[in-house]
Amino acid sequence: MYSILVVDDEAELRKQVVSFLTSQGYEVDEAEDGLAAAEKLRTQSYPLVLCDVKMPRMDGMEFLKHVQEQEYSTAVALITAHGNVHDAVDAIREGAFDYIEKPIREDRVLELVEKAERAYHMLAKMKYSAPVLSPVLSSGDGNECVGESAGMKRVFQIVERLSRVNTSVLIRGENGTGKELVAKGIHYNSPRKDYPFIAINCAAIPENLIESELFGHEKGAFTGADQRKIGLFQSAAKGTVFLDEIGDTSPSLQVKLLRVLQDHTFTPVGSTRTVKADVRIVAATNRNLEKLIEEGTFREDLFYRLNVMPLFLPPLRERRDDIPALVHHFIDKFNQDHGIRIRGIAPEALKLLEEYHWPGNIRELENAIEHAFVLESGDQLTIFSLPEYIRKSARRTAMPIDDILIGRPALFNDMDWEKGKESFEREFIIQALKRNSGRINLTAEQSNIPKNTLLRKIKKYNINPKEYGGSPHTGLL
Repeated sequence: MYSILVVDDEAELRKQVVSFLTSQGYEVDEAEDGLAAAEKLRTQSYPLVLCDVKMPRMDGMEFLKHVQEQEYSTAVALITAHGNVHDAVDAIREGAFDYIEKPIREDRVLELVEKAERAYHMLAKMKYSAPVLSPVLSSGDGNECVGESAGMKRVFQIVERLSRVNTSVLIRGENGTGKELVAKGIHYNSPRKDYPFIAINCAAIPENLIESELFGHEKGAFTGADQRKIGLFQSAAKGTVFLDEIGDTSPSLQVKLLRVLQDHTFTPVGSTRTVKADVRIVAATNRNLEKLIEEGTFREDLFYRLNVMPLFLPPLRERRDDIPALVHHFIDKFNQDHGIRIRGIAPEALKLLEEYHWPGNIRELENAIEHAFVLESGDQLTIFSLPEYIRKSARRTAMPIDDILIGRPALFNDMDWEKGKESFEREFIIQALKRNSGRINLTAEQSNIPKNTLLRKIKKYNINPKEYGGSPHTGLL
């Protein structure tokens, strides 16, 4: 979904722009200055930000610089005072997408937004027509390897070099770190990209069948071989064969793989003929191959043939800086997959994900976000929609539980029963309103609070539901 953030310290103007763009079918959010906008960008992605130049705390030019320093995939269009050409020229020179002048005209706003949206979709298409190695690696099948941490930038650099050559590759890393995704990235960014990419899990196929799967067999080669079969190495001609869990292969299969790597030939099961193997082999494992070599279960010569250019994928716990980008990537993915409009993630929920240890790595994070999609009834993911085991993990950390659940200073420092109850009630109602976009009836229903009670508590605690996503102000620009 193409979403827009409107940033202006003039509340009336800001809300009018939001109202107009919402009426045109766009998803629109707002912030009162550059500092508030920067905080929103930390937890949610916006393809376009409309930002006033003159604002307190952080002005438009400072905000533009912040976006560039953080390398957000966000176009920034600045709003300038009428006739202030100097600001406009400086903005374009510093990398702004465009600018509009006050007083703002509806047709000019719509023209700018449509132009930015066309550019956004054009860049999205280009992702898959040319190699994109950092901070996103295209796998060629609609999936992407996302990362901006130092460890992942190193991975992308190695992938870029591997894409230029034809050498074999050994990818190593824990389960769930994205080994097959990187293997696809190597293939689809290489000269072999127009030919097959065939993946096989060596641990998932019985030992007596895997040689036939890889190299094919002749009719009558073994019981049940009723006809001749072409193996995956022949089917992948001029392409890439990805051998996952290479450490689980048998000694006899290792001998045949070594021959493919050395001579680029193989012999089908039950045959005497030699077949040419014009394929690239990319292997992967989560096992300690050096230890297997010492134990005599993995051939040392095969290891060195595969390990020409080793590629180590860091576990997610060692690349926590990538978690926000990965979360937004999965939100975009599941929005498309499930037809749901989730606009981002609450700061306290993101904090919890950043602190979790992720034994299942990226695959576990992806599953956690999809779990949250199923449970979430609001327009952003919250801690309440995350898997229970992740929420429980917060209790085993040194993080204050109220900071995790509410994202605010401790509520119960005075240890006063009445004050504690009131603090909890107020925060509960605020979180419920946020989750339901400030809608009273829905909040009462979802939170199991009688509507009259909810209205009374809102009045008692001086809570304004409109601050949490109530109906935007309407009016002319």
